[in-house]
Amino acid sequence: MRTGPALSAPYCCRGRDGAEAKAAEAYWTPERIANAVPVDIGKDGAGADGSDPQHPPMAGGMTRAASHPDKRGVATAGVFLINSDDDPQSDPGKRDQFCSASSVTSPTKSLVITAAHCLNDNDRFRSLAFAPGWKPDPDHPGRGIAPYGIFPIKKGKVWIDGRYLAQGPAKADDLDFAILRSGPNSKGQFLENATGMGNELTTLHSAQLAQRNVTLIGFPSDAKAPLVCPSTNTKAFDGRFLEIACDGFAPGVSGGPFLRNFDGKRGDIIGVIGGYKTGGTKDDISYSSQFDADVMRLYNQAVNDYAPDTPKGIDGMGDAKLWRHAAGAASGMFHTESQKFGDSDLIVRWTDGEVTLYPGDQNQGFYTGCKAGQPCEVQLAKPNDMWSKYADVITAGDYTGSNAYDLLVKWVDGEVTIYKDIDQHTKLPTSTSQHPANEIKIAAAESVWKHAKGIATGKYGGNKWPDDLVVRWGDGEVTKYVNVDGGGFHAETQLLAKNKLWADHADLITGGDFDGSTSDANHDLFVKWSDGELTVYQDVATRGLGGESKLKPKNSTWEHARVVAVGEFGANEWEDDLFVRWSDGEVTIYGNTQADVLGREYMLVPPPAAGFAAGIRRSDDPCARVCGPELYRRAIRR
Repeated sequence: MRTGPALSAPYCCRGRDGAEAKAAEAYWTPERIANAVPVDIGKDGAGADGSDPQHPPMAGGMTRAASHPDKRGVATAGVFLINSDDDPQSDPGKRDQFCSASSVTSPTKSLVITAAHCLNDNDRFRSLAFAPGWKPDPDHPGRGIAPYGIFPIKKGKVWIDGRYLAQGPAKADDLDFAILRSGPNSKGQFLENATGMGNELTTLHSAQLAQRNVTLIGFPSDAKAPLVCPSTNTKAFDGRFLEIACDGFAPGVSGGPFLRNFDGKRGDIIGVIGGYKTGGTKDDISYSSQFDADVMRLYNQAVNDYAPDTPKGIDGMGDAKLWRHAAGAASGMFHTESQKFGDSDLIVRWTDGEVTLYPGDQNQGFYTGCKAGQPCEVQLAKPNDMWSKYADVITAGDYTGSNAYDLLVKWVDGEVTIYKDIDQHTKLPTSTSQHPANEIKIAAAESVWKHAKGIATGKYGGNKWPDDLVVRWGDGEVTKYVNVDGGGFHAETQLLAKNKLWADHADLITGGDFDGSTSDANHDLFVKWSDGELTVYQDVATRGLGGESKLKPKNSTWEHARVVAVGEFGANEWEDDLFVRWSDGEVTIYGNTQADVLGREYMLVPPPAAGFAAGIRRSDDPCARVCGPELYRRAIRR
């Protein structure tokens, strides 16, 4: 493999490196490290009884190994420290966080490896650092000490696979590893000059996942000493993960090393805690993604100081240039497979009039193309002038009393049409002369519905059917209709009188279940405002617009959300996953969004490559703020 020249000098240069080291040491005091909370999102995700119903912990007859804290510390293992970031998760919020990590031997003498899910991005963080050899402070009982110093992670030197960046920990769980380059400590020492040689990065073939003499190391919760599970065995799980049975590996251990032939200081590193369910849902069973050519590619990038990956979208979803033409979206149970389990799919209307159905994969994304045993992306209408020029607003619900969802379309002339029981076999009309049997007109042309600017379907009427509408009118009035059906609109209630705020600034509305209400018959209303503020009005059926909570204050990023829809795209039973198409064509889902906090972001289609490579983000691109979406698109093309 290509590697650069070895850095053999025991001390590095001073100057900027020294300032970074001193700043990291000043920030990451023993008290601050003690107050940091685990990043782990997997180990605490078990059921109420602590079980993982999909994979019982003792499957395969594995014998759990006893673990013990090593108060002497392990030179090549330590805590990976994460300063506050812009991750939207509510827990642990803005508190400092940590994972476990270890050193990897390299010509740079400065590489650290951890789990990708500890970061889930490679450019969001203000301060990252590694404290190798973390152990109890003999002079201050109850405190920890970093005997080799604090090693700051160099800005921009985080290598995560681009597929993981785009797809996240659920879809790309076999790529749950990250390699980072550290700067010197405050004494000017490179990592391996301070601690001695790191662990040897070792890859395994899929037939080699069952390994002997493996030691697992991690820092659970507020541990001052590493938890060591010595000399046990791994087994293969699902053909792409290492599985190990060791007691006590609670949140905080993510990124900790699987070390083969460990001699008390170092060994062959064959995995890090992560992968399947970000490391598992039980403290006594842990996992690692398989170390294969993918981890070696990241290692070579780090050694040679190549540019880190940028996000790579899901195959078949297309690119940002395509998705800039997505004009509207509606979620619902459309595909017959989704109807069986109550899962959500997505219908997209394109600017050329094409209408497409994307079956949800229950993994915060969609099936694309056609593969054996999977639903297919389906064209419901070929490109045509009718849907291109005259379809104004689309939404979906069960208006006709069957388990299949219907598509409701508000046309520019005020006509409102329901297309009943949409599934993968539906063919929508493409001209005004076509009137299929499932078409139901519920408002005539030139009706008052010409002035409807936003329509959100939900369960706003107190029953279990998603057949109620909240409508935002051109003059700012907001009304609710319950039990909409083939006979038309019923029981109109005014939620808000006409006003300039809603008329001029309520950009996008959609319905979902964000507040965790025990009643699934009481949905919430999501509003995206022109200044980027996001608001949720909880339990509209009983509280109207009185249950307002601010999901996000005004901001320049969300000014550029162009299409939103809410569905049950993840694994739970609530419509709380927020689909967003941005002005630059990027497509994301915020899974498990709550009434007061966005969920974790999953990127389905990355932003334009030119913008990403140049470090442009929606929030600080002046053209994105000033030019508006149309001119912005033209600027990107140039």
